[in-house]
Amino acid sequence: MVSLRRTPSGFGRSIRRVVPTGALAIVAILVMVAGAGPALAQPPPPGNASEAKKQLETVQKEAEALTEQWHAAKDTLDARTDELKRLREAVEPAKVALESAQAEEETYRKQVDVVAASTFESGNLDQFNALLASDNPQEFLDQMSALESIASDYRAALDQLVERVDATGRARSEADSAAERAQAAADEADRAENDLAARKKDAEIRIDEAEKLLARLTPQERRDRKGGEAGPSGPITGSGVGAKALQAAISQMGKPYGWGDTGPDSFDCSGLTSWAFKRVGVTLPRSSSQQANVGQSVSFDELQVGDLVFYYSPVSHVGIYAGEGKMLDAPQTGGTVGYRTVSQSAFTGARRL
Repeated sequence: MVSLRRTPSGFGRSIRRVVPTGALAIVAILVMVAGAGPALAQPPPPGNASEAKKQLETVQKEAEALTEQWHAAKDTLDARTDELKRLREAVEPAKVALESAQAEEETYRKQVDVVAASTFESGNLDQFNALLASDNPQEFLDQMSALESIASDYRAALDQLVERVDATGRARSEADSAAERAQAAADEADRAENDLAARKKDAEIRIDEAEKLLARLTPQERRDRKGGEAGPSGPITGSGVGAKALQAAISQMGKPYGWGDTGPDSFDCSGLTSWAFKRVGVTLPRSSSQQANVGQSVSFDELQVGDLVFYYSPVSHVGIYAGEGKMLDAPQTGGTVGYRTVSQSAFTGARRL
């Protein structure tokens, strides 16, 4: 078991860790997470609150991106685990089908042996033998008729045997294929679980750093980070599922940001959207990057109340559009759920459910 730190916001959890197949697997995972350069290199300590504030903005964005990558890794692990369960369930029926085919093949082999033995024992091997053994034409015709009957039975039994041999081959191939698919899925699940642990660990490094930097801000700066902006001037309109989800999210205004949290006491960005849409009967993927693939694509100029709004490339932040250029989101460490103006420079897409 690998225990992950529990922050005041309740981010920490425990997950079962599958041991990698070798050191190269760990290296590959860390390279994938870190990118081409040393993404997690520690910056020099800030000299004052102003420097701490600048560093916090950078570290906060990195921490959020890593946290969202962790959520995406969790989504992948869940999918791989479900696939593995389904494929493993298919292995046993394939084995049973193979055993049944083998049993039927053996039955037909015995039938062929019986017919062949009967042919030899009767001495009715061919037309020439039938002619030599006949005392008169009628007896020859009778023996030929019996020989044809035996030959017909033999051919029928042999055809059935060939058919069962083919069926056994197909059943064996399917059983082998099912076992191979299940093993491949198990390997994928192992890699996904290792990826999950690696991304979570890297996220924690940045989270720790962000919280230390947050502590260096002045009291006023910390208060400024908590506050949001005024919302739309009029009531929230719209009857679609997005507008209903926005209404649910509005009920959580003022709740603090919490790394990896999905409520009810605190939220991160995708945790808030997941929570809100679930309240209206829609289950979203956990990560903002995966949420950016659901529904219908919407441009900045086409935004409507209830649309999911995404920031950065790759996507690492999400909120719900509230109208009049505002969105509701869980913004950053030290902040609370509230309204913010949609940033066109950070905007990378929107989706409508």
